[in-house]
Amino acid sequence: MDKLSFTETPTPIHFFNKFYSNHIYIKRDDCTDLALGGNKARKLEYFLADAIEKKANCIVTYGAPQSNHCRLTAAAASKLGLKTLLILSKTANPTFDGNYFLYKLFDVEIIWTDVEKVSETIEHTLKNLGEKGYNPYFIQGGGHGNLGTHAYKKTFDEILEQQKDIQTNFEYIFHASGTGTTQAGLIAGKLINDFSTNIVGISVARNNKRGKEVIYESLIDYFDENGITIPPKLNEIIFEDSYVGKGYAHIYPEIVEIIKKVAKKSGILLDPVYTGKAFYGMLEYIKKHEIMNKDILFIHTGGTPLLFNYADKFEEE
Repeated sequence: MDKLSFTETPTPIHFFNKFYSNHIYIKRDDCTDLALGGNKARKLEYFLADAIEKKANCIVTYGAPQSNHCRLTAAAASKLGLKTLLILSKTANPTFDGNYFLYKLFDVEIIWTDVEKVSETIEHTLKNLGEKGYNPYFIQGGGHGNLGTHAYKKTFDEILEQQKDIQTNFEYIFHASGTGTTQAGLIAGKLINDFSTNIVGISVARNNKRGKEVIYESLIDYFDENGITIPPKLNEIIFEDSYVGKGYAHIYPEIVEIIKKVAKKSGILLDPVYTGKAFYGMLEYIKKHEIMNKDILFIHTGGTPLLFNYADKFEEE
């Protein structure tokens, strides 16, 4: 698959600390250069290559008001000189800092919509752009789709090479799992390379049943499109929903504390919506399942602007 280059890879892997006799490493996919980085940068290298091949001159995508995906899409499209239109879901108390501030910095056009009218708004927007003479290219929220899956299949390949260099074998890979494409790609890489690595997605929103279904469907689509005959198994997908709290963007005290501890220990910044929740979930999962004496990799999937968006959560009582 063709791709553009928005970042220098491989992203580094840093040793973090020992925990329950395990060695914890962090892969810095928050260091993917583009607009404060994140896992979506890898996916956009493929999506925007496809957009250019199809002679698109306008990029349309959807997300929440503080979407990391929308931030990176706006940055990448702006860099290429393409018009960007973001369809954002309405919220009761919008804030205009964090990722939203960066949307405006990249001079995007924004359309607000009710959550229940997302599909209708997307369809109407694409039709309207076409009538105005644009050739729009739509990217699903979160970079969902086979190109996004492929980006993290290639990331798994990258990890295999890096673990040789540091003379280790990651028996577990943890990460924040949202729309599921990152996890699907990592599992695809594991299956294609015939590795036994446990890919553990810590859910930031979805329940176990729905989360696993979406990841499974992504794997089936990706394998079908690429003629891969390995049968993925739904019951082998590890999607842990015990640390979601009350739902997406629910920030509870343990998340704040782990973000502080990681920052003090390493200088690495996690965010409270995705990576902070996932890092906390990883440590709890390790304790719950009594995992010991393993080399474990946490993929930092980015989200730095969200740390500033929720700065009030870190104020001392």
